[in-house]
Amino acid sequence: MRIRQIGIVQMLVAAVVLAPWPAAGEDAQSVSATVEDDRIVVYVDGEEFTAYNFSEEHKYPFFYPVNGPQTGVSVTTWDQPPYPHHSSLYVSLDMVRSESVERGNYWQPRHELDTGQVFSRAPRVIEDTGDKVVIRDECDWIVTAADAHQLKDTRTVTITAPSPSVRILDFEFDFHVLKDLEVGPTGHSFFSVRMEPKLAVGDPGHGFEDVAALGTGTIVDSEGNTNEAGTRGHTGASWCAYYGAHHGETEGVALIQHSGNPEYPAPWFNRDYGFMSPTPFDFIDAPVSLPEGSRATMRYRVVVFAGDPDEADIAKWHADFEGR
Repeated sequence: MRIRQIGIVQMLVAAVVLAPWPAAGEDAQSVSATVEDDRIVVYVDGEEFTAYNFSEEHKYPFFYPVNGPQTGVSVTTWDQPPYPHHSSLYVSLDMVRSESVERGNYWQPRHELDTGQVFSRAPRVIEDTGDKVVIRDECDWIVTAADAHQLKDTRTVTITAPSPSVRILDFEFDFHVLKDLEVGPTGHSFFSVRMEPKLAVGDPGHGFEDVAALGTGTIVDSEGNTNEAGTRGHTGASWCAYYGAHHGETEGVALIQHSGNPEYPAPWFNRDYGFMSPTPFDFIDAPVSLPEGSRATMRYRVVVFAGDPDEADIAKWHADFEGR
């Protein structure tokens, strides 16, 4: 079987000097956080916006809820049929092979933890300044059934609320490969968002009438392509947005890739039933080789917004992210 090396491991990402976050304007909202037993809760103007969930009962850490700025109701879902292993806003990976492990599966099934689990080791708030909250964690990727520690990452998430209609989560993942790995072609891969059913495109053609048919949503990417038919497998888009009618308002989520990511822009694995992900491990013709000791940094921005992508000016938030 032919193995190819992907650019994600052919470079050690150099340290960069980040531009300061935009100065808080008159419309900026206050942001604060509290630490509970197994989650970090983030508030915007005193109301819960999101929470970082890191209990060892979960397959991997994830953010849920992710509340819309107008409704205060989550625009994402967790434990939702027909794919309950899609946990709102998360990073995960399937088809990870190493010596003694044929398939490390950090993606699913959600209750079979020994096939692969991402353990949160040091979740903490490192900044809580009123205009932003910064969360940091160190995570170990372990197939416990084989006692195989395959990966580790340090993740940093910066959360701001620059206006009453926009919330921003900036993610930086610093990955360290601990064993020679191969990742097989898989759509179960990497940074992902699972939308609340009301925001699915609403195409019952997938056979998920109890979920997808409920939706009022639309997917649009930075190139103007729409929905699964137009965006799935597309490689030219720097961002995608999923939005629609939500409890009497229009709200959505945009997911932005940073151009400094290896393999940028990754093709999109988008589904009309409510799934959105830029993945470097799908749409490939051979397994990817990840040598022991290799490192890479991946960065993403999530914009939770009211209105449509034009009204929320996702293109502006993309340009701002590129300046960092």
